Amino acid sequence: MNDLSQFSASQMERFQRHFSLDGFGIEAQAKLLNSRVVVIGAGGLGAPILTYLAAAGVGTIDVIDHDVVDRSNLHRQVIHSEAGIGQPKTASAAAVMRGLHPEIVIHEHREPITAANALELIAEADIVVDGSDNFATRYVVADACEIADKPMVSGSILRFAGQVSLFWASHGPTYRDLYPEAPDAGEVPTCAQAGVLGVLPGVIGSIMATETIKFLTGIGRTLLGRVLTYDAMNSSFREITLHPDPARKPVTTIGADVTGLGGFNPDPEPEVEDLEFNPYTGEPKLADELSPAQLRELIDAGKIGGILDVREPWEHQMGTIEGAVNLPLSGLMGGATADDDAASGLDQAAGKPVVLYCKIGVRSRQALELLREQHPQADLRNLIGGYELYKQL
Repeated sequence: MNDLSQFSASQMERFQRHFSLDGFGIEAQAKLLNSRVVVIGAGGLGAPILTYLAAAGVGTIDVIDHDVVDRSNLHRQVIHSEAGIGQPKTASAAAVMRGLHPEIVIHEHREPITAANALELIAEADIVVDGSDNFATRYVVADACEIADKPMVSGSILRFAGQVSLFWASHGPTYRDLYPEAPDAGEVPTCAQAGVLGVLPGVIGSIMATETIKFLTGIGRTLLGRVLTYDAMNSSFREITLHPDPARKPVTTIGADVTGLGGFNPDPEPEVEDLEFNPYTGEPKLADELSPAQLRELIDAGKIGGILDVREPWEHQMGTIEGAVNLPLSGLMGGATADDDAASGLDQAAGKPVVLYCKIGVRSRQALELLREQHPQADLRNLIGGYELYKQL
């Protein structure tokens, strides 16, 4: 159907390169305009996905993200800027998307996608694009898509490498055919723990947007049944063939084997003592961990034996909990001991706990285990969610 009447004058001007593209044309552009895409995450992967889908002319996009823009995001989340720091990521992204395609319809969902709301959030989607950054969310999205029989473009990044594929239960393999079971908490590092090359999400996210456009318009050969991996260090791509596992039982419940489902509410209720998991990693709260509210209560009551910031010195200088002493994990792992000035007094804390923290509570857990070996009698506690969560509450 080559009907131009559904396009505004500005859209006809905006999409003229698509109209004249052999093998695409007006018909494919019309399919994009009449499509609805649900995108999980407005972060590193979400930035190129949302930018290019909006610019390409997708008519309706649902953006799901519960986080706010932070300066540490900007080296990779290029849909945001300094002007958006502190704003919800959905709002910051929507402003850019409307600037590229004013007629676009955007639904902002400032909430985490969970087992409780996943089916509702994806119900109207023609395709789901998962740009989330943790396994808990990926399994929630994947299970919901399998149950609802929604096609899903999935991508992931870590350090210098990434991968992309298209999953669709009724037409080929699903995410659980590639990863049958969720990894144990802490088994696979997150980008926050291991880092990520800032430009890498641009490469992987752009491929994800390309696959989405191909699927919606029916052009080319999609990545269904194939997993494409990219190694930035070697500038190489590799393709893996994937088939459905005939012995795998179809998914009937969402995230049944995944712990720490849910997400951090950017506008929490004051009562957060009952925090049950780290909102940045999905890992359950342990007996020797404190929530930010519990730490503040102990500080106010004068019941803290000391606070150790195990981040790097440059992180410590950018902001810290009052009274914290900097003892970088890198130094501890390199052979520094608790006899150093920064860690002295662990055994003389007069029965008061010594609290360790880092950015999100992962490095401090490692530091705690190292110091516990050196000082088994010390009462060491880890701050769940680290400084990132502490400064928001």
